[in-house]
Amino acid sequence: MLNWKRLSDYWIKSIKPRREDVRKLFLLLVVLWKFTAVSAVEVFRDTAQIQEQLTDTLDVDVAKANVTPHSPHKATIYAMVLPGLGQVYNRQWWKLPILYGGVGATVYGISWNSRNFKKYKNAYFDYSHYLEEKAKNPDFPYPQNPSWEKVYAGGGVEDFSPQQQANFQTQLKNKKTNFKRNRDLLYIVMGGIYAVQIIDACVFAHFYDFEINEDLTLNVQPNSFYTPAAGGMVGLTLTLNF
Repeated sequence: MLNWKRLSDYWIKSIKPRREDVRKLFLLLVVLWKFTAVSAVEVFRDTAQIQEQLTDTLDVDVAKANVTPHSPHKATIYAMVLPGLGQVYNRQWWKLPILYGGVGATVYGISWNSRNFKKYKNAYFDYSHYLEEKAKNPDFPYPQNPSWEKVYAGGGVEDFSPQQQANFQTQLKNKKTNFKRNRDLLYIVMGGIYAVQIIDACVFAHFYDFEINEDLTLNVQPNSFYTPAAGGMVGLTLTLNF
């Protein structure tokens, strides 16, 4: 006959956990809890960083989308309408003093050469007319305050010999020609300045939105290649990232 009391005592003793097993189980639970907590913190931190990066990227994309693109066509038209306006559109203010300094010097040179050209032209034609009248009539009077004496400070033109008169007439003609040539060259320079500032505004407008990465790296790596003429060869590959 079964002794139920003895059987129940044996079953309770067999399934009753030992103190060491309970301690090991507790330590295992603590370790798992810490690992889970640390992993959760890292996942949260990584998620926050990813969200921040995505937000920054979206902000940059939105900002770029809202910015009106820089137009080389507008810069060219502005420069054609008013010299220097294309540089202002390109935000290159420092070029304006250089541009208008060159324009001012050219305008002054044109004005100065034009004035002297008119003086020597009038002096040459008046003196040539005087010599023609003098050749027709040796008693033709010398005019009062003639135009050629305004450009010749030496004086004594009235007493010039025929050879000196011819030399003086040639000098007046050469001076007239030189001032006219210089004036015409400065007109060409003015046109060149106008064309150059248009080209400058157009070119720099094309590069206005051009971005260059600050990380400029040069990688040098060994490389091997094959050519039918030389066969297998070994060399270096240079890679510049910008």
